Amino acid sequence: MKSYIKKLLTGVGQAINKTKTNVPKTKIQKATRDLKISTQKLKGSTAKLKQTAFEMKNDMPLTFKKSTKKSESNKEAYKRIQKDNTKVIKGMIDKAVENKADGGRIGRKMGGGSDMQNTNVKKKYKGFSKLPETVQIKINKKLAKKV
Repeated sequence: MKSYIKKLLTGVGQAINKTKTNVPKTKIQKATRDLKISTQKLKGSTAKLKQTAFEMKNDMPLTFKKSTKKSESNKEAYKRIQKDNTKVIKGMIDKAVENKADGGRIGRKMGGGSDMQNTNVKKKYKGFSKLPETVQIKINKKLAKKV
């Protein structure tokens, strides 16, 4: 069993080690790298062009529509992310300063659970159910039937 796991793990590591990094040092190596990159870009744009031509020929909606919107610059993206982060951090700080617990049934008067059923019985009638029924009727007829 261990040998299978070992083979599986070493197989992945060897595949990663066999891929060569492309760090050009000479002018020729740099030019070769740039040529490979531009070749791949050309292949991609050719595929896009063929797809668009096919869609136009068959009256289909275009997949690659030309966008007239201004793309977001790095500076604008940085500002947007900072704005979102400051909102989140401010909320966290405010919550920490309040020293308020959150979650669950916090803030409920009765505490929750089985004692939530008799909310009609007020505090002044505490222990009302322990009294005899005749006394309960004299105090309050409506509550005498409920309790």
